Amino acid sequence: MAYMALYRKWRPGGFDELVGQEHVSRTLSNAINTGKVGHAYLFAGPRGTGKTSTAKILAKALNCEKGPTPNPCNHCEACLKINSGTSMDVFEIDAASNRGIDEIRDLRETVKFAPADGRYKVYIIDEVHMLTMEAFNALLKTLEEPPAHVVFILATTEAHKVPATIQSRCQRYDFKRITVADIEGRLQLVADNMGLAYDDEALRLIAMKADGGMRDALGLLDQCAALAEGRLTVEQAQGFLGLIGRDWIAGLVSAIGQKNAAEVLQKVAELLQGGKELSQMLGELAMYFRSMLVLKAAGGGDAMDYGSGSPEELAKCAAAFTQTRIMESIRRIHGAMAEVKWSPQPRITVESALLELCQPDAALAAQPAGGIAAGSQGAGGHAAGGGDEGRLAQLEAKLAQLSALLQSGRAVAGAGAAIADERPAQSAGSAPSEGAAQVAAEVQSLDDSNFQKQLLRELSVMGAAPTISCAEKCAVLSVTDSQLVLGCPTVMLKGLLERVYRKKLEEAAQRISGRKLRLVCRLAEVVQRVAEPEPELPDIPPPMDEGDGVGVDMSALPQPEQKRLQHAVDFFGGDFIEPPED
Repeated sequence: MAYMALYRKWRPGGFDELVGQEHVSRTLSNAINTGKVGHAYLFAGPRGTGKTSTAKILAKALNCEKGPTPNPCNHCEACLKINSGTSMDVFEIDAASNRGIDEIRDLRETVKFAPADGRYKVYIIDEVHMLTMEAFNALLKTLEEPPAHVVFILATTEAHKVPATIQSRCQRYDFKRITVADIEGRLQLVADNMGLAYDDEALRLIAMKADGGMRDALGLLDQCAALAEGRLTVEQAQGFLGLIGRDWIAGLVSAIGQKNAAEVLQKVAELLQGGKELSQMLGELAMYFRSMLVLKAAGGGDAMDYGSGSPEELAKCAAAFTQTRIMESIRRIHGAMAEVKWSPQPRITVESALLELCQPDAALAAQPAGGIAAGSQGAGGHAAGGGDEGRLAQLEAKLAQLSALLQSGRAVAGAGAAIADERPAQSAGSAPSEGAAQVAAEVQSLDDSNFQKQLLRELSVMGAAPTISCAEKCAVLSVTDSQLVLGCPTVMLKGLLERVYRKKLEEAAQRISGRKLRLVCRLAEVVQRVAEPEPELPDIPPPMDEGDGVGVDMSALPQPEQKRLQHAVDFFGGDFIEPPED
């Protein structure tokens, strides 16, 4: 006989063999015992959690020669035919390949006939969400009032795609992901039955890789068993699954905790030389930091699932980290995982992210998940202080000051003082250097000379018309020694300036100030616009009072002119006024 895969060989034969779905097996068993079997069921849940297996168990329970019973014998003719897929009363339909209305019409015709051998005709429609809307509509009436001898079992991994009209006609059972412990226990049973020696940690790695699916776990064990030579070791499992390994990850975390950038880069080079995937390394690193976070937050409870390593090993690595730093590290790693997918140079992305994790706690906390480049969008400086509370208080004070200035409609003035507030406090007795004083003076002069007008003028010289149309809707909030802060009235405008027109604005600001300024955009409800000069009014003489006029000596005019003037007076109306006497 041909070899049968483990996931087929170890398919559960009864409700008592279902792993991790006790709520489903108990409910269906009670329904069979009490004779309250429904006419339609909807099994929803992730792949490999037992939906189709449960459907076949239910079909056997209803048609077993000793039933209906919640414990089918698996030895009678009906059970054996259902197990082998040759039963004339159990129809397993793949909705992904039979999704049209014609297939459902054929089904409606066959449900009328009585069962050939058993008590019930059972229709198992797998991946039912793949049916077309027309097919669902054709199934509605039959699903609502099927013949007494018919039971429908619909299985899907995406229940939200099943129409509400279908769901309302079914009893729904949600299958959950199987825990790592349950999968590991099942793998141990299978391995012992196979006569395969194994390391417990190897089976645990397989259980974690399966991500809650028993079918995936059995498939991985089948492949690993073919690789093992007498015994399945941790190293073999790691190599087959493409895992980096807990020891390597622990060494990397230790180097990050010691802020040893050279060792971090060396370990990345070793990883690439070994042909490992950077994305896999980031995923395992995030899980290791998560385990350290759980250890610090839970205080070492025995019942906590740490996922990576023993509590003693995690405690040793976590000693160099604060809880805040661990959370910031996880955010940065997740940002790097998203960047690696689209980065043309994944190695540079990963190395930059890991070097950021080696920074001091305050510098790391100031960086958002997007990294250094995204971090440059933030506030102009980092508040100095002895802890998170101090930095938070200073940031709240600055925010309140900025809000008050914006509400009053005035631009932020005194940029030199703002810079002094944002910089770390100097030690007692030390005086500011000449360079700092010069920079502050330059900043003040930039504010006094209306930097926004200069900026728009410089953009006009550069021929950046689209940039001007966006920049003129914003206001310069402040100009520091390293930043140009613009207030934007909308999120859309802020995004355009940051992503599309940043280069032009920074280039124009550098031409004006003589040094490189980094653009920082902030949302502002009230934006100070550039004051445009009022147009000059034309010099219009005041209206003449009644009786005023210009005297004309008619007798002194030539005869043709007198006629034309008389014609004008007749047409427009008016009187001749005698010329004033000298």
